[in-house]
This record gives sequence, structure tokens and C-alpha cells, in this order.
Amino acid sequence: MKTILGFFCFSFSIIFCQSANFSYKEIAEQNIQGHAEKVATTSSLWLSDHINILRLNKYKLYLKYSQSVFFKEINGLNWVLPSFQFGLKPTDNLMVSGKFFGVHLDEESPQIIGGGLHYIAGEDQDWVISFQKSALNGVNDFRMVSTLFHIDKRFQKSFYDFFIGFGINYYVSNSYFSSIELPKKIEGDLNCLSLAIIIPYKTINLCASSQISSKNQLLQLALVKGF
Repeated sequence: MKTILGFFCFSFSIIFCQSANFSYKEIAEQNIQGHAEKVATTSSLWLSDHINILRLNKYKLYLKYSQSVFFKEINGLNWVLPSFQFGLKPTDNLMVSGKFFGVHLDEESPQIIGGGLHYIAGEDQDWVISFQKSALNGVNDFRMVSTLFHIDKRFQKSFYDFFIGFGINYYVSNSYFSSIELPKKIEGDLNCLSLAIIIPYKTINLCASSQISSKNQLLQLALVKGF
């Protein structure tokens, strides 16, 4: 019971611990398109977060709370952003995931809505092929939809699991910002390498992971709970 209570206290705390600025308004006109592309690729990387299947694969419901730190600055900030998602497993080989949460920033309140399908394969059920689609709403200057295709492999060690994967994000950002230098739609692809370590601790799983791309990189700490 104490472990579960600590899990939910952690999840509550990360929702109110964030630092990011999605705005275009402080950017010089000649630099605004490049800045908008940086915001779009970093946002797409944030939305690419997914649930790693635990080694026993016995749970029907997964909850994941996480906090991500981005290495490259945008608007003078290294973004720190939370994430919440869940997964439901109707069968041993299929998981349906969803993410529905909001973040409160100084001038904006981003809202994330998304869902996905994850097929679990392999003799030891250690391969996962995923498709996710997520939307970023609630920011002042744009709205974005990101689609992720991802494949993941689990390597089981004595007291931890190691994951390595590769994903392709396709994103479309529709701008509300008025500028002759900024197209109304920015779209592109973002390839990323994912690495993760999960350590079971009592009824909670501690996770450290990274998403690495040519545009930005993130480091994530998370708690994963199976029911």
C-alpha cells in the first residue's frame, strides 16, 4: 500500500514540475521558420514516449508516469516535461495504449491526446511493434499531430531488463502564428534510437530511458506499475 501511495504521489508531483516554452513571439522574423521546426521536432520527440512491456507480461493494465529532460535549449530553456499514459492488454500479444493529460506552463496549457496499438511477438514475447498517434493542443501558436512507428527488443538480465529500439516519427504542425516567413504547415520525419533500463522494485518498476535523434535528445525517468 505504501508503494502504491508513493507511486501516485510521484505522478502528482511531476504534473506540476515542468519547464518549456512553445511560443514563437520572441523570435526574429528571419529566424522564425527554423525555430518553428525545432519546436515541432522536439514536441514530436516528447510525444513518442511509449510503454515498455515488463518481463513477466502477466499484467492486463499498465500505468506509466514519467519526466523528460531535453538536452538542447529552445527559447533559452532545456525543456522538462511530464507524461502520463496507460496500456490495456486484451490478449497476451496485443496492448492498446492511451495518453490523456495536460501541462500547466506560464502562458500556455498544452494538452496531449493520443492512442496506439502494440503487437507483442517472439518466443519469449520480447519484441514489440508499435503504432501510435498523438495530438498536441492548447498552445498559442500551433497545433501538431505526430505519428510513431516503433520496434523494440527486450534483453532480460538477472535483476533488470534492457531495451533497444528504433522509431520513425512523422509530424504535421499547423501554425496559427501570423508571419510571412512562416508556412501554415510544417511537416517532416524524425528518426530516433531508444534505449531503456527497467529495474523491478517490489510492486513498482523503475525506468531510465533515452530517445536520441539528430535534432534533439531526451533523458527520461519513469515509474511503471502493472495491475
